[in-house]
Parts: sequence; C-alpha cells; structure tokens
Amino acid sequence: MMQRIGKSAVLAIALVAAVLVASGAGVAWGMTEFRLSNQMPPSHHMSKGLVLFAGKVKEYSKGAVEVKIFDSAQLFKDTEIVEGLQEGLVEVGLVPVNKWSGMIPAADVFEAPFIFKDLTSIKKFIEAGAGELLDKEFQKRAVKTLFWVDYGYIQFFNNKRPLTKPDDFKGLKMRTFSSGDADTLKALGAAPTVMSSSEMYMALQRGTVDGATTGMPAAVSRKVHEVQKFMTEANYSTAQFVVQANLKWWEKLPQDQREAILKAGKDAEEWIRGAIAQSEDEAKGVIRKAGVQIHELTPEARQLFIKATEPVRASFANKTGELAKKLIELALGLK
Repeated sequence: MMQRIGKSAVLAIALVAAVLVASGAGVAWGMTEFRLSNQMPPSHHMSKGLVLFAGKVKEYSKGAVEVKIFDSAQLFKDTEIVEGLQEGLVEVGLVPVNKWSGMIPAADVFEAPFIFKDLTSIKKFIEAGAGELLDKEFQKRAVKTLFWVDYGYIQFFNNKRPLTKPDDFKGLKMRTFSSGDADTLKALGAAPTVMSSSEMYMALQRGTVDGATTGMPAAVSRKVHEVQKFMTEANYSTAQFVVQANLKWWEKLPQDQREAILKAGKDAEEWIRGAIAQSEDEAKGVIRKAGVQIHELTPEARQLFIKATEPVRASFANKTGELAKKLIELALGLK
C-alpha cells in the first residue's frame, strides 16, 4: 500500500512539473522559467543583446530565474507578438513599437520625421518621461515594458541621383516600411510603396522602385548596397523595439525576481545601444566600400527637410491626440 501511494505521489509531481515546463512559465522548487519570443536571427545584434539579458537575469536573481530565448520567430512573428503577449500565450517578447500603432497611435512617434538628432536622442527621450508615458498605455492593454531596444536610424537610398534637398525626391518611386514612413516620402514629393524587407532587394534590382528607406545595417544584410548608387545619411526616423511581458504573469512574480529582471534589462538596453553604434559604423564602411555615394546632410539642409515634413508631424499630432503632442514636444525639447 505504501509503495503504491509513493508511486502515485511521484507520478503526480512529474505531471505537475511537465505542465509547468510546457507552459514555459513555471515556478517550481523556487525557480521561475520564462520564454522570450524573438523574431530576429541569432546573429542579429539585438538577439545577442537578448542573450546578454538572459545571462544577467540568471546572475541578478542568483539562479532563481531563467530565460529561454526562441529566435527567428519560432514562437511568434512580429505581426503576432502583441496579441500573443496580451493573451498570455507567451510570457515575454521583442516587439516592434509600430505594431502597437493600431491600439496606441502615439506609439508611432519614433517614426515621426526629423524629431531626433542622433543615437543619444532616443535614450534621452525615453528617460525624460516618454518611456513612462507609453508604458502606462501598454499596461492598460495588459502588457508591461521591461526594457527598450534601439534599432538605429533610417536612411534614404536610391538609384537615380543624390538626395541633398527635398526637391530631389520628386518623381522617385520609393520602397517604404510603414504607412507613417510613406507619409514622410509623400511630403518630400516621392511616390511611396509599402513593402516588406524581404521583397526589397528584388524590387530595387528590377527597378520596380527607384529607391528605399532602411537602416544601414539592414541595407548591408539585405544587400541593398549592391543595387543602389546613392545614400543620404539623414537620420530622419527610427524603428524602435521594446521587450515586454504579459502583465498578469509579471504581477504574479516575486518582487525580488521582478527587480532582477528590470536590472538585467537596463544592462541589455545599454549594451544594445553600444552595439547599434558599432553596427552603424561598420555598415557605413561596407556601403562606402561598395561604391555607394554617401551624402551627409548639413545642418542647413536638415532644416529644409524639417520644414518640408512639418505637415507630417502636425497631422500625426492632430490625429493621435494629446499623448502624441506631449511626446513630440518632449522630443523636440531635447538638447
């Protein structure tokens, strides 16, 4: 009889453990394990930053918390991750901020043209209150921000002529990555076409479009520099990412584990920013070596672009309400 009871107990414990492991969010024997959905390949600098995050979580929690990273959209694509987090189908995920724009239109502030100057501007913007304002909106929709992930700046590429002033865009067919970015190109006089990054190279090679908007590291990884003659380094907008958690799951964690995760997030955030700067410099060197003519905007020329795209910023603020106005004022007030 005692032997049968012992076997039953062991079986019950094994079943509970199996359920916890399957859920990816188990808290068993004092240890928490959670999954982190990442759509980037392991070689991407953001993915490497997530690996650092996982290591720091384990270190700061003294082994009580472990992160399992699923790269290359094994769990969720970038178009699915917001819903996955809201529904609690995964505990933590890397989210492109623009995927929130349907529910929180002000989240598209990072794509508003010419409101940030350089790579330090994003950190200043988030720490000046933008991060807190946006996180309040995310939490209303069942998701908690753990840390921000910089991507770098978006530049102008084309195959026709140097783009040194707004008038140079007239008549160009340009690939763009979002509706907000398309508005910027329209304001400059180009004809935009929203297209995924996977389709970009072929469209440029065949001449379906004359140019494209993308970041320099992405341009190198997609081999855009092989089929384009000119690049304007304008730093006119950025594609921001954020690592977020399902709010209900987050609130059930012990306070010391939450603190360890947030501390690790700060370390990862800073590491990724440094990696971005290095990645941008290296990509620029590859693009230049490939024979692409690079034009850097002078402060005077930048003012012409700012003036030409003012209607885009004004329309964005009017359509998205007080939060967007606060965020734009905050960004423009940075030094």
